[in-house]
This record gives sequence, C-alpha cells and structure tokens, in this order.
Amino acid sequence: MPDSVARPSFTPVRGALGLSVAMGMGRFFYTPALPLMVAALHWSSAPGAWIATLNYVGYFIGTLVIAQGWVEPNRFVYRLSLIVSTVGLAAVALTPNLIWQGGIRTIAGIASGLIFVCVTQRIPANSRRPRDGGISYGGVGFGILVSGAMVLAAGSVADWRQLWLICAAVSAIFSIIAWTWPIPARIPQTTTPTEAADPAEITTDRSPADITRPNTDDPAEAVTPFAANRRRAMAILSTGYFFQGGGYIIIGTYLVVLAGPVFGTTAAASTWLIAGIATAASPLTWSAVAARIGTVKALTVCYCLQVFGALLAVFGSSPVVLIIAAALFGFTFIGVVMMTIGVGTQMGVANASAKLTSWYSIGQIVGPAIVAAALSEHIAAAFVASAIALAIAMVLTLVGVLTGNVGR
Repeated sequence: MPDSVARPSFTPVRGALGLSVAMGMGRFFYTPALPLMVAALHWSSAPGAWIATLNYVGYFIGTLVIAQGWVEPNRFVYRLSLIVSTVGLAAVALTPNLIWQGGIRTIAGIASGLIFVCVTQRIPANSRRPRDGGISYGGVGFGILVSGAMVLAAGSVADWRQLWLICAAVSAIFSIIAWTWPIPARIPQTTTPTEAADPAEITTDRSPADITRPNTDDPAEAVTPFAANRRRAMAILSTGYFFQGGGYIIIGTYLVVLAGPVFGTTAAASTWLIAGIATAASPLTWSAVAARIGTVKALTVCYCLQVFGALLAVFGSSPVVLIIAAALFGFTFIGVVMMTIGVGTQMGVANASAKLTSWYSIGQIVGPAIVAAALSEHIAAAFVASAIALAIAMVLTLVGVLTGNVGR
C-alpha cells in the first residue's frame, strides 16, 4: 500500500528524467560542449553544424518509425533507447574523426527521438494530477540545466573528451531512475478515448503527409466534414511545427557560440544554464497560462516572446542582453512544444506526438543545414533567419488551432 500511494507522485519524475536523458543530454549537451570542441579541434563552424544536422536526421528517423507504425513505443524500445543514448554520449569521446562523430550523433538522435515519443505519448495516461504533465515536460529543461552546469563547472579543468564522459555518467544515473517509467510491454491495437470521439477515422498507421490526403479505404472518413476539417487543421499545424523546429533549433545550436566572444569559451555555457532554468520552469507556467486565457492567446504570447528573444540575440553584444535572450529561448520553446502536441492530441489524431514531432524534426534538419551551407560565417544573420521562421510558425500554428477549433 505505501508503494501504491507513493508511486503516482514519483512517476512524473521518472518521465522527467527520461526526457532529461533524451533531450537535455542526449541531444543538447552538444550545444555547451561545441565551443570547447571547436577551440580544441580547430574546427570552423561548418563541421559542428553538419554534425548537429546528422543528429537531427537521427531524431527524425526515431520519430518517423513510430509515426509510421514500424516500431512500437513500448517498454523494450524505451529502455533500449536509454542505453543507446547513454553509450552514445561516451562514444563521442573516443575520437574526433568527423565520420565517427557524425555516425554516433545520428544514432544518438534516433535514441532521443524514440525516448521523447515513448515518454510524451504516455504523459496523459501516467498523470494523476493536473501538474504532473508539466513536471514531466520540465525534464527537458532540467536536462539542459544539468548539461550547462557540467560544462560551466568542469569546462576549465576537463577537456572535451572528459566532459562527454562525465555527461555519460550522469545520463546513466538518470536512466536508472527513469527505467521504470510506466509504459506497456506491448501497445494494444485499440483506439484511445480521444480517438474514439470521431469514429470516422480509426487508422493508426498514417504518416504526417497522409493527413492531407483522404483515406479512400474509409468512405465514411472521406465524406465526414469533421474528418476533412481535422486533416486540414493537422496539415496546417504540422507545417507550422516544421517552421518552429527550424527556427528554434538555430537558437538552440548557436546560442552558446554567439555568446563565446562575450563570455569566453567556457563561461559561455552560463547562457545555456540560464536557458535550462527557464525551460524547467516553462511547462507548469504555460499550462497555467493556457488554462487561464486559452490556448490561442497563450500560444500567441509564447511565440511573440520567442521571436523577440531570437531578434534580441542578434544584438547580443553584452552579457545582460544574451542572458535575457537565453531565458526567453528556454521559457518559450518547450511551451510551444507542449501546447502544440496537446492540440494535436485533442484533435483525436492517432500518434499525434510522433507525427507532429516528425515534422518538427524535418525543420530541425533544415535549419542547421541552411546555416552550415550559407550562414556559417554569419551567426547573427542565422538568428534573423530564425526569427523569420518562428514568425511564420506562429501564424500557421494559430491558423491550425483555430481551424481545428481546439482549446480557444
């Protein structure tokens, strides 16, 4: 009895640490570590950008295989991905060879995508209190906070290899705690209560692109206005999420690089630390804001702050400005993620988290690729491009929400 009473309160923490492993360390430790690697290995901006892009390709693959129904987001996949993500962190330290680095970061991206979907798709089922979902999503920020703190604390005494090994050790500890996140050994092939709200669409294996096309095997769906409207809304929402992924990841990848000349190579990680603190506080805050003023207004405010933060970073010639930009980045990006996935879920779209995240991942691939190809020597211009992409994302996301008539 004591265990059953205690379990609900600790379950969100398990989910939070799972997301910390996947995102804060498995994906984003690269951000504060990159300036140290660039200095030690004499890289230009391009190699770091291409390696980051390969990591995002892996993340896209991880989300796509679930969205397409090729892999179940079950217990085995979740736990194997925790192991792969942790081992991948340690493997970065083996050699600076660019082919090795790119390959390892691709595999790490796949593991991160799988963990993210395995956790986020189970958050509603594993939440016993209104704030539980916010606690679980807060793990992304906590992981970013930890990754920044590691570089800030040890960057002056440890080389880049040792930093990756330290991160792998912390990831292993977090994985042990996150190991028992409640997730089925097999995913039952049944509709969820949300999906059941519209019997015209029960297909669970359609890709994000399929949302825009009628299902000719289901005549009811083809002629149901609700289903047609939902497909249209999801297509608009997914396109907006694509631009969000491309815009936010430019900030997430290059914020510390931009701060390097202002703070110094090691101290630049302090901006990432600020971003982590803001990200950790973000989910619970935006949950409360959306509940009070509605999803449309909350998303509008969140996006406006995100665009402002990207533009502010362009003028980041002082530590104070960069710290504010970092705080705005951390405070907004997970808020957009949480609210957008929530909208997709309310629409009754099967595997909404995986499908939306697939589009998000494509944006994350395109963003750093554009920087690597055209803007690697003009990081400030990259942040302007980020602001434009985020503004487009805001318009499309709000149109998608309104079209789907969700959470006004």
